[in-house]
Amino acid sequence: MIENLKFISESDLTLWVREHLNSDQYALSAGYQGKTLLFNESGHKLVIKAPLGNFLTRPVNLALLRHEYRIYQKLQGLEAIPVCYGMANNEFLVIEYIEGETIRQRRPPSDSDYYVKLLDAIKEMHAREVAHFDLKRSENLLITKQDEPKIIDFGVSISKKGGFHFINQFLYSLAQQFDFNAWARHKYHKKMDLLSEEDEKYYKKTGIEVFSKKIKRFYKDKILAAFK
Repeated sequence: MIENLKFISESDLTLWVREHLNSDQYALSAGYQGKTLLFNESGHKLVIKAPLGNFLTRPVNLALLRHEYRIYQKLQGLEAIPVCYGMANNEFLVIEYIEGETIRQRRPPSDSDYYVKLLDAIKEMHAREVAHFDLKRSENLLITKQDEPKIIDFGVSISKKGGFHFINQFLYSLAQQFDFNAWARHKYHKKMDLLSEEDEKYYKKTGIEVFSKKIKRFYKDKILAAFK
């Protein structure tokens, strides 16, 4: 169900998506799991995520999209999170379009208030028991024209469950640390040796990251070197 959209009905928006899903004219991105479209009509802009796939994979991709919708529901009202308007026809995720750039395109200096606000946003997100898990990707962090942070793409995010869900709670704890580590790496872009004492409490390499780094180093030093 779509909420708080007065300029277009849910049925008309659903029809628009189906008409343009197979065209690249409005595509922002596309992959094997889904496609992201930019709705831009009569001065109104929306980001719409649609699942792709065949009769076997599309139901899985749709389930992932609905998972992302539930994450957005938990985070609504936070300044750094785009407004989510809901699921059109229960199959297309409709999100506020943010005017801005990724921090890969325009990276603020390390002493910018951007990182202070981003850290606060991450803490607020965790306070609602959601961990993003993929903030390392620069494309998932935007900087607006007012230099404000916006966090997008919650496709692999984890919502903490109560009770005896030990695997979920372990992954959630791991994802929290991934979020903080990503924040530090973005702030000290390629200069982690300059990490301040104050920020050291947020940065802690996980066992998975250490193992992954060793695998990458082995691949680079041994496997690739053998073919030079």
